[in-house]
Amino acid sequence: MAIVCWIVFIVLLILAFTRKTNMGVLAFGAALILGRLIGMTDKEIVKTLSSSLFVTLTGITLLFSAVNSTGALELVAKKIANIFGKKVWTLPIIAYLIGFILAIIGPGAIPPTTLVVTMTVSIAISAGYNPIMMGVIGGLGLMGGRVAAITPEGNLVATLAAEQGISSSVILPVCLFQIVTTVLAAVALFFVMGGHKVKGEKVEIESAKATPQQLIALGAIVAMLVLVVILGFDTGLTSFIIAAILFLFHVVDEKTAIKNVPWGTIVMILGVGVLMSVISKAGGIDMLCNALAGVMSPGTVAPFSGVTAGIMSLVSSGLGVVYPTLIPTASDLVRSVGGGNPIAVISAIVAGGSLAGFSPMSTCGALTLGAMSALLPNMSKEEQNQNFMKLIIVAACFIIWVGVSAAIFGNLCAGIAS
Repeated sequence: MAIVCWIVFIVLLILAFTRKTNMGVLAFGAALILGRLIGMTDKEIVKTLSSSLFVTLTGITLLFSAVNSTGALELVAKKIANIFGKKVWTLPIIAYLIGFILAIIGPGAIPPTTLVVTMTVSIAISAGYNPIMMGVIGGLGLMGGRVAAITPEGNLVATLAAEQGISSSVILPVCLFQIVTTVLAAVALFFVMGGHKVKGEKVEIESAKATPQQLIALGAIVAMLVLVVILGFDTGLTSFIIAAILFLFHVVDEKTAIKNVPWGTIVMILGVGVLMSVISKAGGIDMLCNALAGVMSPGTVAPFSGVTAGIMSLVSSGLGVVYPTLIPTASDLVRSVGGGNPIAVISAIVAGGSLAGFSPMSTCGALTLGAMSALLPNMSKEEQNQNFMKLIIVAACFIIWVGVSAAIFGNLCAGIAS
């Protein structure tokens, strides 16, 4: 049945593009049929819908749709693009560094994701870069800085490693591997998506000064970030509250903001997420992971562990599920195959769970797609499908890259802990 599910998934992708139909709508229908075939009830299928992702996506896109209607984001993005002028090539570097710094100073990758992705996508549109490229590069910065001694991810990795008798010095090699892997991925993406072909030029700015309405809108974003990053409020719910305040005081037009929320994109992301959950329930993910586990050797244990983590992370949280599940097995896995470095295995698992996050079914990829749809409201259904597929390809390539990187750099980085 697992093979049938994967065949159905591929067929749906083809139909979505050839028939120009929302992939999410097709996925919801397929999830019902496949779920029934494997014995799931309708209620169980509905429960696979990620309510947290729905609240986050809807709240964030509503808030930024409201703010964007004032022209505030466009003004800020143009000012940033204008400052660098001919040195437009520095913008991707700055995007990575912003994500890296915001993650490594304490909060980790998750809380700053909204700010980093939205701003990098907005800057890309103004500077002439591919929005997916810039959004992903900013996200790679977040992933590169997520494992430090003071971040939630770093604390989790150190704790799970210590339970296996691995000292806290594991943080440095894991962090170094994250940096090397994400930087090289960002460089490759820059050239593959034509970033090197973009020539900098001055961007015309209609008004040198922001209007009071724009300043209030930008202040709303700052307030949201303070509540989320510093005080730990939920991103989606906080966005709804702040958007409601903007509506109540007529800072922005409510009808326009709600109309510009990319509902088609949200349905697409959630629908495919439900289908992937059903495929996982049918054993589709386990089938791929077991196939990889069956060919592990001392030389390939780290690369295949990273790829396995990436595949698992396509349908589950890296921090909440993949890391607690796979990292504790690192030492036993090395012993079972007769060799390898457990720290290299842990590094690969962390990287795999991170870079799979650019799938449109995961938070970083979903926010990238949502930001593009909110900032480019005239995007056609066909373009939405194309961007959705591009992010799937990016995530798939990154998962493969984690395996390659683990083979090349895994043991080198792990040797630092010796």
